[in-house]
Amino acid sequence: MKAGHVKHCSLRVNTVFLRVFIGVFYFTGMMPSLFAQDINNLHIEKVQDEGISNNYINAITQDKNGFIWFGTGEGIVRYDGYTYKTFRNFTGDASSLIIKGIETLYPENKKLWIGSIAGLSSIDINDQTIKSYYGNEPLQVFSILPKNDSVFWIGASTGLFQFNKKNSEWKRIRLTEKNIFISSLCDDKKGHLYFTVQNGFYCYTISTGAYKFYHPGLSTYPKSGKNVTIPFTTSAIDKEGNVWLGTWDAGLVRFNPKTEEIKVWSHQTDDVRFLPYKIVDDILPDDNGNIWLANKEGGLTIFNPSKNKFVNYPVEWGSENKISAAVKSLFRDKSGTVWIGSENGVFKYDPHRFFLSRTQMLLQTDSGLQKTHISPLTMLKDKDGLWWMGMYEGLFIFNQKTNILQDCNKKFGLAPNLPVFNIIQDSGGAIWLTANNMLVKVLKKTSHGNTSFHTEIFKSPDIQRAIYNLYIDKENRIWVGTSSQGIFRFDPVSKKFIPCHYNETNILHRIKQIRTFCELSKDSMLVGGDHTGLILMHTNSGSFERVQMGNTARLEKDYTVNVIYKKGENIWIGTEFNGLWQTNSHFKEPLIETINDGLPSMDISAIQSDRQNNFWLLTGTGVVEFHVPDKKITVFDKKDGIQNLEELYSIIASNEGDISIGCRGGIYNINPGRIVKNKQPPEVLITDLKIFDKDYIIHKGETIKLDYNQNYFSFEYVALNYTQSKLNKYAYKMDGLDKKWNDAGPRRYVSYANLNEGTYVFNVKACNNEGVWNNVPAKLILVITPPFWHRAWFYLAFAVVVLSIMYIIYAYNMNQLKMRSQLRDKIARDLHDDIGSTLSGINIFSKIALQKINSDTRSSRELLEKISSRSEKTMDALSDIVWSINTRNDGMDNFLTKAREYLAEVLEAQGIPYEFNTDPELENLKIGMADRKELYLIFKEAICNASKYARCSFVKIGFSKFKDTCTLTIHDNGRGFNVTAVSTGNGIYNMKHRAEKMDAAFHIESGENKGTLVTLSFHIPRFR
Repeated sequence: MKAGHVKHCSLRVNTVFLRVFIGVFYFTGMMPSLFAQDINNLHIEKVQDEGISNNYINAITQDKNGFIWFGTGEGIVRYDGYTYKTFRNFTGDASSLIIKGIETLYPENKKLWIGSIAGLSSIDINDQTIKSYYGNEPLQVFSILPKNDSVFWIGASTGLFQFNKKNSEWKRIRLTEKNIFISSLCDDKKGHLYFTVQNGFYCYTISTGAYKFYHPGLSTYPKSGKNVTIPFTTSAIDKEGNVWLGTWDAGLVRFNPKTEEIKVWSHQTDDVRFLPYKIVDDILPDDNGNIWLANKEGGLTIFNPSKNKFVNYPVEWGSENKISAAVKSLFRDKSGTVWIGSENGVFKYDPHRFFLSRTQMLLQTDSGLQKTHISPLTMLKDKDGLWWMGMYEGLFIFNQKTNILQDCNKKFGLAPNLPVFNIIQDSGGAIWLTANNMLVKVLKKTSHGNTSFHTEIFKSPDIQRAIYNLYIDKENRIWVGTSSQGIFRFDPVSKKFIPCHYNETNILHRIKQIRTFCELSKDSMLVGGDHTGLILMHTNSGSFERVQMGNTARLEKDYTVNVIYKKGENIWIGTEFNGLWQTNSHFKEPLIETINDGLPSMDISAIQSDRQNNFWLLTGTGVVEFHVPDKKITVFDKKDGIQNLEELYSIIASNEGDISIGCRGGIYNINPGRIVKNKQPPEVLITDLKIFDKDYIIHKGETIKLDYNQNYFSFEYVALNYTQSKLNKYAYKMDGLDKKWNDAGPRRYVSYANLNEGTYVFNVKACNNEGVWNNVPAKLILVITPPFWHRAWFYLAFAVVVLSIMYIIYAYNMNQLKMRSQLRDKIARDLHDDIGSTLSGINIFSKIALQKINSDTRSSRELLEKISSRSEKTMDALSDIVWSINTRNDGMDNFLTKAREYLAEVLEAQGIPYEFNTDPELENLKIGMADRKELYLIFKEAICNASKYARCSFVKIGFSKFKDTCTLTIHDNGRGFNVTAVSTGNGIYNMKHRAEKMDAAFHIESGENKGTLVTLSFHIPRFR
């Protein structure tokens, strides 16, 4: 069933389980002509079955993108020339089809509309989302036709409706019958709508709503009783404006709207003027005036109204390649291909697809004409149009008009079953042929309308084996190549065979089996044969030389040459295992065509040229058409109608330009001038994008944005050329990555990985089976977004962070410089204040002692004792300063060691017992230089006070760590003091001041005769 240009729908009659289809040929301007095809000799081919969900094809159409869609008994199926994709009904899933059984299809720009026995649905042809539309009553939709851009005409089982696509509203068109069954619709584009019903059809005037019913009086065959209901099943309008109508049981009807004349073609007899079968399910008019009919069990029927003739392609039940079931639907696509839907799959007629037509030869025997299976080894169509054929069984003459093959062995005095390998005609009209090891000359004479033949046979004792090749040069010299005895020249005057042997010192045997001759000039001829290589023979002198050509030197010199063919300045050489060569008379480096270039085989057995600048080659696996200008190779094999590839021995070109190929029991005839080339470049679509093997829906014209880590993806694409789709070829390029096009051959996918961030444009183009490229590629824009660390804001933030770090480092260094300066100043002050004042005192005491040393010995001794005491204090102070500024002492373990040394020096020297408890975790802590000094001085001051003023008998020191806090406690059992009274003393003040510098908590607890407890707490991270 069609949509777009031809519309179809089905009629269902419950009593007989009918299904019929409509056809509306409402627009033909966009569709190409089906060419001036010969409807008597069409090749109908089976479309692949593999992958299609259901073979019952009710409807066929083509969407705007170019995909072919089939409406089947199991849903709708999309076909791209390679694979099928099925969309089904799933119970309870509103996003699936409304039902499985499809009746009609109609394509729009972005949607495909689907009519079924359950209603109306649509599918978006890009994202493939499905939507269904329900009316106020259940509807069986059999036909869809546009009224305008927003409204459809709907032909349903209960009448005629309008459907508004914008608001999904349904409107019934009132007719005389409420529930009239409408099976098809068609629009004449002149304001009239035609629709078929039971027993007739309506003409509906769109502007006024008026209608007229036509009820032709039709008869069935065989005739039935009166009042038989005859359903009208389908309709279509041809380019002349005639309305064609199909019926169930009553044949084909034509209605002329101008004269209202009705003409009927019914199924009555075997006469070609009558329809082959009584049921017409679908109608398809073509541009040549022919009417194509889906003739149900009758197969495909084509009616030529001008000749009043039906041509039928019947159902061949059980056939694998021909129409094998009842034909249900027809559709013609944009390229002119006719698709044929049947109850057993899809078939098609492709006007671009060339199939070899075969003429079956009928052998004339004593018992009458019989089909034969013998194969021509050589053929000649003489100047009078008579076909001469050499077989393994001898000599035969073929009458092309009657297809009768006549055994002429006895007629020409030849023994039966002598193989005839060669038949040629000389410039005088004589026929020369070889029969086994004999040379035969046949003269044909015609007198008063009677033809007689005179035969002369020549033999030589030197030729005991078969003659494989016969050649007449421009000097009318006859050259004979034998199967095992080399070359001979036949002299017609002396009737003798003159041997022309070629020997070479470096080979074991002389050249024996000769397969081909080719004249280059009066004195030179190329010779080839079995393991001969290419030999140049100088005919006047009888000398030989081996021909070496460039890149053929790598081959063994005794390669086999099957055929040499000269046309113009070019020489074509067919080899046994080395493909096809092209050179010239100067033997320049040849162009070599091999299987890598498209040849089906490396064995070329025959070469012939036509008038279209093509060469035709015979190989063991097919017939090759080689187009010289673009080196395009087209292969014809079993899929093109050749039955026995291994038995193609001979090929000739007639004066009319036809190419004829001898085959088993017949001849394949080719008219190269009538081969229709597929010049339409294919539409290319990107069908799928996979990101890490997960499908991504593509909307046409959309820009795809991917994250930086989604940089492994693949594309699938297709060229929508349905003529030999497997010969389509592709090329792709990723703008932003590739500098040139990449040849993908027939491969339909490509993958990319690890692409950097940026904008890319994927381009893909394709050529059809004839090598015609679509140079407007399909494009898809991809943007791979950069990771956050490659974005501008990150660079800005990073720069700010770096600058901040640089500033922090700078500020830190400056602070360290400042701290070092302050430390030097402090050390200088300490040295000045402590050491300097002490040294000044020592200096004064020294001078006084010197003055009194002789007069007052006792005073001098006291002064010297003061000098000694102050010197000792100065040394201790210097030691403390050096210890505090030495970075090696930054560890808390060094502080503890220093503290223990001081306790031993002070308390042990005075005989005061003590206890020093430390937390083991303290030894791993670090403490800064300044704070280490303050901590030590506080410790030293507290111990000094306990030993000097407290008059204690025991001191307990504790240094502990809890979480992030260290606590130092010094507790003596001395006489204590009133904290309030002495709080302004220098010792306590200094300790508090030093604690403040450390940002530490300092506390003293004491009382009269209660001892003293000094507590210092500070935070650990400061000292790490």
